[in-house]
Parts: sequence; C-alpha cells; structure tokens
Amino acid sequence: MSKEIPVDSPLKGVRVLEIAQFIAGPFAGQQLADYGAEVIKIERPGGGDPFRTYVGGRNVPNYGCNFRAFNRNKKSVALDLGSPEAREIIKKIAAETDVVLENFRPGVMDRLGIGYEALKEINPGIIYCAVAGFSADGPFRNRPAFDTVGQALSGILYLFTDHENPVLRGPTVSDQVTGMQAATAILAKLRAKEVTGEGGRIDITMVDASVSFIPDFYAGYTDAQIVPTWDSRGATSQACIMTCADGKLIAVQLGALEKAFFALIELLGCPQLATDPRFAKQADRRANWGEFINVMRPYFAARPLAHWMEGFAEKGVPYAEILTIPEVYESPEVVHGKLFETREHPIAGPVTMVRRSARLSGSRGPAQNFPPLLGEHSQEILSRIGYTNEEISNLSEQGIVINS
Repeated sequence: MSKEIPVDSPLKGVRVLEIAQFIAGPFAGQQLADYGAEVIKIERPGGGDPFRTYVGGRNVPNYGCNFRAFNRNKKSVALDLGSPEAREIIKKIAAETDVVLENFRPGVMDRLGIGYEALKEINPGIIYCAVAGFSADGPFRNRPAFDTVGQALSGILYLFTDHENPVLRGPTVSDQVTGMQAATAILAKLRAKEVTGEGGRIDITMVDASVSFIPDFYAGYTDAQIVPTWDSRGATSQACIMTCADGKLIAVQLGALEKAFFALIELLGCPQLATDPRFAKQADRRANWGEFINVMRPYFAARPLAHWMEGFAEKGVPYAEILTIPEVYESPEVVHGKLFETREHPIAGPVTMVRRSARLSGSRGPAQNFPPLLGEHSQEILSRIGYTNEEISNLSEQGIVINS
C-alpha cells in the first residue's frame, strides 16, 4: 500500500481482487474503486459478469447499462476458473493484493482451491471478504440468494408490500446495502491492519446486512411490540404523498416540527384543524393519520404543484416535488452538485456515469474510468505478475484467458 495518499483518492495504492458478479459484491468493489483503489475484476470468458447482458448494451456486446452502473473505475481480467492455470493466475494476483472480495455461495472458493485458507498461505496479510446470501454454517447455507430473497427474509419486503396488491417495488435494497456494508467492513479491516499488520477474513450476509439496515423497526417491535406495515411509515414520520390539481405529486413531511403543522393547515385554508382533537397534537395526528390524509386530499387536489411548492417554501414546510428519473438529471440540486459525468467511450459512444456521493476536501475525485470491457485488462495484469506475451497468447488460444 502506497504511503502517499492523494486527498481526493485516499485508497490509491490499495489493490482489490474482486471475484464477484451481479450487485452486492461488485457494488462493494465500486465503493472502493471510487476512492482510488485498484479493483481487478475477475470474470468468466463466456460472457463475463451475467449483469453485462441486462438492459441495453449501446450496440457493444456484453456492455449493458446494469453492469456499467456497478463496475466503473475497475479493471477486467477474463479467466476460466475451471482450469488449473487460471487458478494459478488468481494466486499470483492475490500474492500482490491487499483485499480479496468474492460473492460465491459458501464453499465454492474453497473447492476451487482459492479460498481464504489457501490465499493466506500465499499472502498472510491478505484481507478476504466473503459476501453471501446466508451464513456458511447456517441452516440456509445451501440456498441460492438474490436481492428479493434478502429483502423477504429481513422484513424489508414486508414493509414495501401492499398485501392486497403484492408487487415488487423500488430498488435492489438488500444487494446495495450489503455491498455498502461490505465496503465499510473492508475499510475497517484495512485500518486495523495498519496498526496490527494482520489481515483476516470478513463474512457478511445479505440477511444480516438487510436486518441491520432497519434497526428502528426492530427497536419498535422489541420495545413496544409494534409490527409496522407497508403504509405505517406515514404516521410515524407524519409524512404523505399528495396529488395536485395538475396531476403532479408532492411529498410533505412534518416530522417533529410542530410549526410545520400549523403552516400546513394555514396554507390549506383549514386553521380549524389546530383545535380538532384528532389532529391537535403530534400523538393525536399519528393515531389518526389516515383521517388526516383524507382531510387534506381535496385541498391539494384543488391547486397545482407550483402553488404548493411556493407556499411550502415560504413557510418552511419540508416538501419536495416527486421527480421521475429523467427529471432528476435536470434537478437544480443535482446539476449544481455535478453528480453525473458524461464521457465519450471509444466504442460505446457517450457514457454517463454517476459520480461518488461524497466530496473530499471539495472534490468528487478525478475523472472516472469507464466500466471495463470484458477482459480489457487481462494483458496488463498478467504481464504485471510475470507472464510473457507468448505465455498470454498460449493461454488465450486455450480459452483460459480472454483479451478484449
């Protein structure tokens, strides 16, 4: 690890070997890459990460937008891990690596001979992070897992589901919080290694990460036996979504701001609600939130979105117009923050990438690298660990290594 740390890329000099696919593992790797780590992504020659084929490819094979969303700033090496030669390459890369990140089912890496026990013999200080759906020694260890499974078993999906109309909603919450928490654990282990000189193993499951993502709901149950449902958050937060006269949606949250309640009913033109025993106090409103919503709906429906935005802004009521994904690109806040970066890819044309969310000393970091083409960096990485051009060519002819 380099001792010189750029202010905007504090993980420069950290090398990560990512053997992961879809979202949870790759998202963890991307978090590290966004802050300067060199992330070497291992992919199978026959198509690479399966996410490469999901949704749109800009007329470039295996370069779908879902893959691009979770793999910027990485390098790709395409290896057939079924071959002894490829597994030997993994060991040689691992010998010069700070972190190994994988999201196979428990036991797969060990059966391939490239699990933690094997790699720490080669590199005793290595940090090995295993991301899985379930615990390696738990009752569900043999079950496959994707995001929906993690959401279901953590209670998150229950909170999102209207049982009269059960459909999947929203983003891949379990996958992404697992990736974020894996990245956090890796950073903690890197810090510990600076002090102790020792690496070690990290295990994180999608179920554990998802449960820990909603501690307030579990606290409510253990303390007060509250079992929340998909529509109970509004009462807790004193928040709502309303349809305006022009059909546009607005979100409003009163929270604990008593003055926001009085400002709201003044703008609605119904100040009498201040003395209505159903709504006069916060506890009353929480207990009767459904009724309060029904009282407000016709008022909101009588005026366009712009009217409510102007009034709420003037009175200091927390609000936001509900934007579509295309509208977010034009949002003044997002434009001001320069959160999107568009660059011209030599093959795919203009590619827009989300930049990292945090600014370090005012910087979102240097210009981002494109998500890699399959095997784009195989030659570079194999040359670095001592393979000659002739050896790489022979491996390529056998289908063990793919160069893009």
